[in-house]
Amino acid sequence: MVEGFKITAQKLKRILKVSISLPSGYDQNQDDYPCVLAFDGQLLFDFLDEKTKKMDLNVSASHSRTIVVGIHSPKIEAWRMSELNPYYNGNDTSVEPVLSIIYFDYIIYDLLPYLKRKYRISDDLYVLGFNEGCIAASYMQYHYKLIKGMGLFNPPLNLVNDKFYEDIENKFDENKKIYLYRGDKVDGEITDFYNFYIRLMAKKPIYSKIDYVSDSNNNYDGFEKYLGSFIEFIEEK
Repeated sequence: MVEGFKITAQKLKRILKVSISLPSGYDQNQDDYPCVLAFDGQLLFDFLDEKTKKMDLNVSASHSRTIVVGIHSPKIEAWRMSELNPYYNGNDTSVEPVLSIIYFDYIIYDLLPYLKRKYRISDDLYVLGFNEGCIAASYMQYHYKLIKGMGLFNPPLNLVNDKFYEDIENKFDENKKIYLYRGDKVDGEITDFYNFYIRLMAKKPIYSKIDYVSDSNNNYDGFEKYLGSFIEFIEEK
């Protein structure tokens, strides 16, 4: 079951669109559920907008006992990048990384309390990102104690500066869950990803999982196939 709403986010200076996937049987009990905050939420529900048809969360995680909150990104790419990448090191001068901190604070201090009033969300809160959304998820993992873990699908490590790795060294919490996905059916540079993985594992996280799949696509088709793997991982006790 998928619901949605739009909210005027004055701090973000835009209308924020949110899509909510509720687990099967949600209306038949009074249980609280773990929650995933997913960046680029418009990509999770392929029936919402054919122009951005990418994935179908309902197929990937149809038996989940987790609420998934898809937070839609702005359509203007520089604005999207400004919200998702506080570690930006690219050449686009229209990107303003400082906006990402405002965005993350809005999610935690404004959007999340609203969601908790509306839905039965437990304290098991996770973040999920695809491509650039991974950078946002990583920042929130390190800077907000409420976050219990993250799922990263193909992090674009060429877009981050040294502060990204400094946060791993200085703010790492071994109790937080880490899920990584990379498909390698399409040729591409894996050195950055491998080094990133080594850095994370050197910190000895208690709960971690990697799906490095040599015969899977490193694109939305591949992401869709392994979304269920991420959900199952965070639901494990």
